[in-house]
Amino acid sequence: MNNINYSTVEKQIEKLKKQNLSFHNENDAKYQLQLYGYFNLIKGYRDPYIIKSDNALQYRTGVSFEQITSLYILDKNIRSAVISAMLDLEEHLKASAAEVIARSFGTNEKDYLLFKNYKDKKKSNKNFSLGSIMDKMKTTLLSGKDPVKHYREEHGTIPPWVLFKNVYFSTIINFVDLFKTPEREQLVSYLYDVDSLQYDISQLKTMMMDSLFICLEYRNLAAHGGRIYNYYCSKQMTKKAFPQISDSDIPKGMNLLLFILYLFKYDNPYQILHTSILNEVNRHLENYPEDITYLGHILNLDFVKQEIGWISGSSNIYHNDPTCSGINNAIPIPIDDLKQNGCRPCKKCFK
Repeated sequence: MNNINYSTVEKQIEKLKKQNLSFHNENDAKYQLQLYGYFNLIKGYRDPYIIKSDNALQYRTGVSFEQITSLYILDKNIRSAVISAMLDLEEHLKASAAEVIARSFGTNEKDYLLFKNYKDKKKSNKNFSLGSIMDKMKTTLLSGKDPVKHYREEHGTIPPWVLFKNVYFSTIINFVDLFKTPEREQLVSYLYDVDSLQYDISQLKTMMMDSLFICLEYRNLAAHGGRIYNYYCSKQMTKKAFPQISDSDIPKGMNLLLFILYLFKYDNPYQILHTSILNEVNRHLENYPEDITYLGHILNLDFVKQEIGWISGSSNIYHNDPTCSGINNAIPIPIDDLKQNGCRPCKKCFK
């Protein structure tokens, strides 16, 4: 067994220099290494920039510590956007599932939690079998946390939309997977614009469950700090959902998650993630345009480098800095589009 010795940030920098990595600002590099850690920052994001041979490792000529850090920040911010998008989707899913349950079985937990209302299908993970799910739900009914506690003590009953507030995302998705056909089809109609998608109900039911389990996998990865920008989900869309599309044409990687979110009727989760990816890719490529091919391939998206301007409210002035002059809630828009709409650059932050 090999020992792994502790190394100071100074020694880490010397090691990286010997491997041909350049530094624009060593003091800042020390701060970044202390802030994020060598393992997270370097070992997690160096792969696109290294050449390996006979157990030796060298960085490609011209690659800098700052470039690796920029890629790390890109992933970190996209990861935060995934969490934000999944929280938004989770809230919407719980509200929709509660609506379906209440319509079908009523608002009293003694009625809507009857075993016979759901499919007792075999699950690879026994924690998500119908019996286990029901046990989780009944345990949550006794929770000491609001709003469940408040409804139990003040109203004597806990409707599904209250119960689901205290239920994990993974539990609610696996619960939905146990819906019988009428409830599953009703949930499909809440989550998708059925008429505009032009898929039959069988496809949409499969698409819905595939999509939710893929979203759950990305959510769990993001929540545990995993590298996400180049992650290819182990769960994929099954052929049954898209029989007319070849396997090679079904999106992969981050593009798959965007595609899934785009299909939902409620588009806020998609907008959160799409905006973050656009912002981060443009920020990174502004300084490292040579990475455009790599990022396009690994994110499975087509990127055209665009200059982005920030604009707020009804103003016709766009900014290079989204916080220039104290503006709030600025949104990013390609400068070419802004110019076509008669907008002008800010004289302060565009020089």
